[in-house]
Amino acid sequence: MLWKEVQITTTLEAEEAVVNAFYESGAQGVVIQTLHEVLLIQQDPKVNFVDESLLEIDPDASIVTGYFSEVTNTDEALYLLITRVKALPTFGINPGDCEMMITEIEEDDWANSWKKFYKPTKMGKSMVIKPTWEDYEPAEGDVVINIDPGMAFGTGTHETTQLCAIKLEEYIKPGDVVLDIGCGTGVLSLIAGKLKAKKVVAVDFDTLAVKIARENAELNDLGSMIEIREGNLLDVIDEVADVIVANILAEAIVELSGIIKPYLKENGIFISSGIIIEKLTDVLIALKNEGFKILYVQQMGEWVGVVAQKRG
Repeated sequence: MLWKEVQITTTLEAEEAVVNAFYESGAQGVVIQTLHEVLLIQQDPKVNFVDESLLEIDPDASIVTGYFSEVTNTDEALYLLITRVKALPTFGINPGDCEMMITEIEEDDWANSWKKFYKPTKMGKSMVIKPTWEDYEPAEGDVVINIDPGMAFGTGTHETTQLCAIKLEEYIKPGDVVLDIGCGTGVLSLIAGKLKAKKVVAVDFDTLAVKIARENAELNDLGSMIEIREGNLLDVIDEVADVIVANILAEAIVELSGIIKPYLKENGIFISSGIIIEKLTDVLIALKNEGFKILYVQQMGEWVGVVAQKRG
């Protein structure tokens, strides 16, 4: 089977929005490449070769590649994709020039080649995110989380995921109730489960993400602890949590800050990322206006994570 490979070079700020645009247009798989991730792979002693052309990626750019099967009406899909990307500035998101390249490839050429970009990644003191196809010998104290993104999502190496993961390890206590808003493949939910949370409720509006997150929960024997629901933000939530984590766009975090307090216990912790540096002030103002105390702000690359606490 032939596939259309559609590559868009965009800004780090617009990365997640462009990924969403691909899925909304019918893409059946998406891969994200940034210079930061390529350099991480290059440092891995088990990797013998990295395409040198990848080292020329603009450090301020993200290359988002989507795959459309030959049974897809590609002309219609591309029209929808371009329309959605062009509309991003109306939401305050700068997608840059959005250079696009389209090629035809055989299914075997992409079904497995994308896996070379994902390696075991250690974050925080003990968490190791390990793609299922990679071998890894745990060191003493390592907590290994197996994950299979199903050719569709990241595997926990992105800076925004790491920012959230580090703080989950710091703030979650055994027995806590945790909400994961915009869970994707469920990496953060899996970390919460491994940290002995009593209950984790994860939400994503993407049907494929929900399916993969459920599979990953089962893969790590956490299916009875983690409940994955399909919905937008807090629409399908009725629990009150000790910790809420949201790795989503800054605009969604601003929206979430205005409605989240009833779902968070007194002195509860709200961990957020997906915040491009230029949007940090908007997020901090929104949280402070809602009475949150800002406990921590951390930058990694072009991204920022924020920890806030409910007060009053």
